[in-house]
Amino acid sequence: MKLNNKILGACLFGVLATLFYYMAGGFSDKIPMERTSEKVDLARYSTLTLQPTTQTIEREFPGVIVAKQKANISARLTAKVVETLVDVGDTVTRGDVLLRLDSGDLDAKVIQTEQALSSAQAQLNNARKAFSRTQDLVKKKLVSQSQFDQAESNLKTAKANFNQAQAAVTEAETTYGFSIITAPFDGVVTAKPVNVGDTATPGSLLLSVYNPQTLEVEANISESVIPNVTLGMSTHVSFPTYNVVADAVVSEFTPAADSGSRSYLVKFDFTSSASLFPGTYAKVVVEIGEEEILKVPQGALYQVGQLDYIKVINDDKLETRLVQIGENGRVRKGLAAGDNIVLNPQL
Repeated sequence: MKLNNKILGACLFGVLATLFYYMAGGFSDKIPMERTSEKVDLARYSTLTLQPTTQTIEREFPGVIVAKQKANISARLTAKVVETLVDVGDTVTRGDVLLRLDSGDLDAKVIQTEQALSSAQAQLNNARKAFSRTQDLVKKKLVSQSQFDQAESNLKTAKANFNQAQAAVTEAETTYGFSIITAPFDGVVTAKPVNVGDTATPGSLLLSVYNPQTLEVEANISESVIPNVTLGMSTHVSFPTYNVVADAVVSEFTPAADSGSRSYLVKFDFTSSASLFPGTYAKVVVEIGEEEILKVPQGALYQVGQLDYIKVINDDKLETRLVQIGENGRVRKGLAAGDNIVLNPQL
């Protein structure tokens, strides 16, 4: 058994050694790790002299689309839902009736207060007439001053009763209006958690609506980057789900950092013809400066195993260099400004 385990271990070691040897280019033409040069006919090569270019340094931050104008419409009284006129996803216009609550008792209350108002109006009219007659008679000294004072007091009481009745009608009509739920602005219905027959209670959610014309992006920008963010600054945001990139402008940022993440909430207005929705993931780009870099064309690079090489003409000799190339052909190591690189190294 021990002998079998040793044989198995030796086989695994041999496979791993062969794999590493391949990755290091062991089965390819050997090129020393250090620079090598040779005397060749240089006329057949296309070359490029490396010059530094200025590149903007950018930082990306995750964000999300939100609506500036949104509303969670709640009930303001206890009543049964008797009619729903919209569904989730429906487009509504300001003032459209969205939902109705049972209003039987509210109708009766409005009628009662209107009748009380009519009675108060009649009493006020009589009090005015009585006061006018008493005023004429007291001038002629046909009635006493106390009778005039009583008529004046009755008039003031009648006016107060009328105003009170008028306020009661306004209150009853306002309460009745709470049974008719209307759209507060043009928008789209995003939630409707109630159905006909449900009982609405004060504070319970009936509908959610947002205005699709008021979308913006919110992102938490780190404290180290926030000095580069100013109101009105132009940038761009992307929405990977829809493969959309849009121009954006900083519209607002909170002048206080979150104590946990050390970041600031920043809002961006953006313009896009694509149909986007609240909650969509976004990437916000913030420029934080510039730097000089070297870049090589993709065709100038070739590989031996897993290593990258570039040919450089130096003192009329062809030199092979081991290099490190990053994203988009950016030189990390192995080349310097002024190097004359070969663009067709496979010749």
